[in-house]
Amino acid sequence: MFYDDNAINEIEIKAKVYDKQELLSFLHKNAKVKRTYFKKDFYYIKDKDNFNIDECIRMRMDRGSYTFTSKKRIIESGVEFNIERNFSCTKHKSKVIIDFIKNVLNMNLYVMKEKKGKAFIYKNTLIELSSIKGLGDYVEIELLNNDETDIVNKSQYLKNILSELSIDEEYIEIKPYIELLKNK
Repeated sequence: MFYDDNAINEIEIKAKVYDKQELLSFLHKNAKVKRTYFKKDFYYIKDKDNFNIDECIRMRMDRGSYTFTSKKRIIESGVEFNIERNFSCTKHKSKVIIDFIKNVLNMNLYVMKEKKGKAFIYKNTLIELSSIKGLGDYVEIELLNNDETDIVNKSQYLKNILSELSIDEEYIEIKPYIELLKNK
């Protein structure tokens, strides 16, 4: 695995949701609502013919902020282990950064994603129930800023929460949303 003290280290499971109302009902009864959100993501890549999530830059618009992210990702048994590096800025500075991404790094917009939903805290774990435009409903269960200790137990912990949410492991989605959107 990998770990970086200077980045956001997350362990996450993402799964397709087929009964959103049942899941919402469970979360409202058993979890604390953290916030509602509407996130708009723009993914920039160099080579559209050889897509690699580890080589793209995401710009996220969320609640008036603009955050640029690069991510290194490993998947084991349906669980994602990510290192994210983030930089937030104003709308004005984001335009300068996008110009740099396009004209200096020679990266182009690959796909755009719209994600709206609710974030909850359940058993000290972040759960986001999202509607992804063009894809449907998904749940993301994640632990943030985790080191490599006890990875096996943390992976099983996330799968146990997925089970408590009445979602079968067969619905785990290992492909990134941008790959799913591009293949539609």
